[in-house]
Amino acid sequence: MTGIGATLSRIQGVSVALFLVASIVSITAVQTLTQSAVSLHGRELNRLEVVEEIADTLAENRIAEAYQIFSDTPASRELLARRNRELNSGLGALKAFPATGAVQFQVGRLASSWGDYLVVQRSMGRLSDARRRDDAVRMFEGPLQQRYDAIDRMTDTLVDQIAGEAGKAAVRARDLSRLTTAIVLVVCGAGAVLAMGMLLFVRRRIVRPLANITASLSELASGDLDVVVSGGERLDEIGAMVRSLEVFRSHAKQLNEAHWEMSQAHARAEALARHDALTGLPNRRLFIEALMRATQAEGGQAVAVLLIDLDRFKPINDVHGHRAGDLVLCELAERFAAHREELAMVARLGGDEFAAILPIRRGADDAVRAARLISKIISEPIALDDGFVEVGATIGIALFPQDGADPAALLRAADLAMYEAKTEARGTIRFFKSTMHDQVQDRALLDADLRRAISEGEIRPHYQPLVSLDGGDLVGFEILARWHHPERGLIMPDVFIPAADERGLLSELTYRLLRRACLDARRWPAHLRLSLNLAPSQLRDPALGPRILAILTETGMSPARVEIEVTENALIGDLEASKAVLTSLQNLGMTIALDDFGTGYSSLYHLQELKFDKIKIDKSFVRALEAGEENGKIVRAMIGLAKSLGISVTAEGIETGEQWSYLSQWGCDYGQGYLFGKAMSADDALTMIRSPERPGATRFAPDGQKYLVEPILRRA
Repeated sequence: MTGIGATLSRIQGVSVALFLVASIVSITAVQTLTQSAVSLHGRELNRLEVVEEIADTLAENRIAEAYQIFSDTPASRELLARRNRELNSGLGALKAFPATGAVQFQVGRLASSWGDYLVVQRSMGRLSDARRRDDAVRMFEGPLQQRYDAIDRMTDTLVDQIAGEAGKAAVRARDLSRLTTAIVLVVCGAGAVLAMGMLLFVRRRIVRPLANITASLSELASGDLDVVVSGGERLDEIGAMVRSLEVFRSHAKQLNEAHWEMSQAHARAEALARHDALTGLPNRRLFIEALMRATQAEGGQAVAVLLIDLDRFKPINDVHGHRAGDLVLCELAERFAAHREELAMVARLGGDEFAAILPIRRGADDAVRAARLISKIISEPIALDDGFVEVGATIGIALFPQDGADPAALLRAADLAMYEAKTEARGTIRFFKSTMHDQVQDRALLDADLRRAISEGEIRPHYQPLVSLDGGDLVGFEILARWHHPERGLIMPDVFIPAADERGLLSELTYRLLRRACLDARRWPAHLRLSLNLAPSQLRDPALGPRILAILTETGMSPARVEIEVTENALIGDLEASKAVLTSLQNLGMTIALDDFGTGYSSLYHLQELKFDKIKIDKSFVRALEAGEENGKIVRAMIGLAKSLGISVTAEGIETGEQWSYLSQWGCDYGQGYLFGKAMSADDALTMIRSPERPGATRFAPDGQKYLVEPILRRA
């Protein structure tokens, strides 16, 4: 038995050694692969995020370039410089990642193309003044657009390459884990074979434990990493073997978990490349891919593209914070997901802009139903920590194939339709029409001409007489803007005033018109007043009063000769801000009139709270005076209300002597309209003022009988 014991001891020694080697190898392999998996996961994910940020910043860079072209100001130049710095910083961070092969080459190409892009951008920047802006636009839409598209393709290629590198690394880790497991299992198997030989020489003390160990090894080799081996509590060689096997099992399980985590990391990287990180919805890239498949599918099934822009979303960020804005976006994403069957694919393109792809089976009505469903989903109140908020949606729709043959054309058409909807009224739905391209072109030309016309003083003030109805005395003029375009002829205010307000040019235009009118009024008698209209957006500017006072001081115009008109709708925004601005103007000595009274949303509270000096009855009520007694009752009620509050009254749109007579009898103080004169140039206004006697005008009464109106305007 001594020989057998020695042989057993030697075999046991060899077996234990093999198990120890296998354990060391497995432990080392598991630690190495785990560290490699974690490092690779973090590195590839970070690098992917950097590439995505570069792509997003590049798109914002394009917006900043367009802003500089059409607004060559220090703010626009600083914005573009800041975007360039962010891109340079992103490229620097991207280069700092260790990379080899195709990724390194692609990063170098991206950096080189960005350098070329900057060269063309600087060339465009030197053309961004007003005289060469067309050249800058052509460079923006031509060479710079080509380089932008090239860099965009490079970023997409780089994302694919990074995802591919992550996949290759996962495959290498998996193969290495299999090889390590196989080697360890072979070594352990050899030990098991030697142990089986010992069964002929050992007693029951050894046979049964070895049988259990063999069964456990078989289960472990088949993939059952949760197998439990008994006998580890023994202090002999079998106990050591069991403990070694347990170490191997534990680390084999860790290796398997590391491989699973690597696979999950690869799946997450792939999902991140095609899904929005905040909402989980498909991102622009996945949306474009899906739209490409839909437009290239055999059979040419009709498809609708819906571009969705949230209304009233920016105030949520401003008032409640960006976290609340993120909660709103996530809530909307969940609502879209709940209606996946009706809406097909809904993606978040960025910011508060979403898009949907919808197969068309029964015609354009399918798109209308889907758009209305989206509007209903979005408009439902959304709960926040401190209450509820509501948003809306403006939707533009483009149809395939009639509105575009590829994703870019369809998105552009849907964007034009959405822009058209926004210009008409937020919360509406519009289909794309071919004429929208021309309208966009006209708007772009109008924008360029409008900036030039304001800076060069091409838009000039005209003056419509304001008359005392009790006797016909001329008391002043209302300032009305007129644009005599050198090529288009006369452009009326209802065309260029909204455009100027939308582009932030209205205040500058107002100040120029007021300065010119004050200079013209120097030649008028000192009692004649000037009436100036202000838009709702201007009432939120606390610098409005000081700017107007500076103009009056510069031109020598007394504030007491200036009357400020605001519409009722201007009061439905920030009432406190409007009150502060109007009060500051009154404190300077100007009078405040509520224009278009009866057509908006003002209330008696507004009349009392803002302490208006005058109300102006809208011309629609004056025009209806001769239509019936009920209309007259409304006008008399307006006049009576104003008189009871100590407010004077002006009636607009007086065109007949009979209207004049009615209004004068009812106590209306002032009037303006075609009966007294249309808007006229400064020279014509001066001629009217200096006329020794302005004769009356013959008008027809409703029954056909002529009557002579008293002299309309007496000497000023």
